[in-house]
Amino acid sequence: MSLTRDIKDFGLDLGYSAVGVTTAEPFPQFIQEMTSRRDAYSWVIDGRLRMLDCATPTQIMPEARSIISAVYDYGREGFPPELTGTIGRLYQSRSYNAPRHRIHGARRQLFREFLESQGLKVMLGPDLNVPERMAAARAGVATFGRNNFAFTRSAGSFIVLTAFVVDAELEYDTPTVEAPCPENCRLCINACPTGALEPFKLNPRKCIAYNTMMSQDGYAPSTSSHIPAEIRSRIGSWIHGCDVCQEVCPRNQSRLKAKLPINEFLSVIASRFDPRKVLLLTDEYYESVLKPIAYNYIRHKKYFQRNAAIALGNSGDCSHVPFLIEAMRDPEPLVRGYAAWALGRLGGSEARNAVEQALRTETDEGARVEMRTALSG
Repeated sequence: MSLTRDIKDFGLDLGYSAVGVTTAEPFPQFIQEMTSRRDAYSWVIDGRLRMLDCATPTQIMPEARSIISAVYDYGREGFPPELTGTIGRLYQSRSYNAPRHRIHGARRQLFREFLESQGLKVMLGPDLNVPERMAAARAGVATFGRNNFAFTRSAGSFIVLTAFVVDAELEYDTPTVEAPCPENCRLCINACPTGALEPFKLNPRKCIAYNTMMSQDGYAPSTSSHIPAEIRSRIGSWIHGCDVCQEVCPRNQSRLKAKLPINEFLSVIASRFDPRKVLLLTDEYYESVLKPIAYNYIRHKKYFQRNAAIALGNSGDCSHVPFLIEAMRDPEPLVRGYAAWALGRLGGSEARNAVEQALRTETDEGARVEMRTALSG
């Protein structure tokens, strides 16, 4: 057998649904897009991800010769309805950038160790973040969609891509750089609650997933914890991620309508999940319920609490008011401010009185702004 075939067979044995190989040449289209839209994507260009630099793999790894693109189908099991519309399916699957001590992280590590055992030097994210969707299409294992996701024929867009960059020339696959979406289909574009999509382009600053996860102080030079008011009201019930554009996609309907068994661990998590407990997040609840499915981007509890406050404020359910009032006593000003916003959105005398009272003693200016805004509505 050839080394390339050995690599593919081992990847399939690990549970990947497809493995393809392409060159480590630059990605000129990606470079052009990133350069022309730098304002929107500065958080992945100037931050630790260095996506523009990584689009020329040899700039980070001079020995780079090939990219091995491995596809994991995370939609092979069903998802609990209790988490639908709240946690994105990708994050429920626990398969994206999973830590090594979890099964999906172990798969990634085992594949890396196999490649190294074959005498290859290996780099992958976060050290070398090549454009994984373009790499997968160039490696012949995925196509594109108008919603900016990568797709496979069997799994739709419910896939995780991992690119392993190696220092050997392998046997390269025929690219599938195409977008077989239904002609003139705009379902994903029209369905996006925040208007973040246009054909094959995304404005990440409007994206719900970006706002629930990357809106953190210090995440990148151009990010902050502030979520614009016009975005908050459109986030709906989402606390981590968003699936709207994938849910309406015709190329995903066969998978979405399939009668799939629900993962048992997710069923346990779903039985314990309560957005009000996310709002009043304790260490124990974070470790046992939230962290196992939402470990990807957020490293501080206050951002989950902020997101839960927004979701509760958007619910229209005034039974949440006492929990939001309690959240205005949280030690984090961010949580107090967004709890006030949610109370203002729900309205009612109890909510208004609580915000007025909190404003009298609030010392943080950011929280005070949110409280004043809540009272002016």
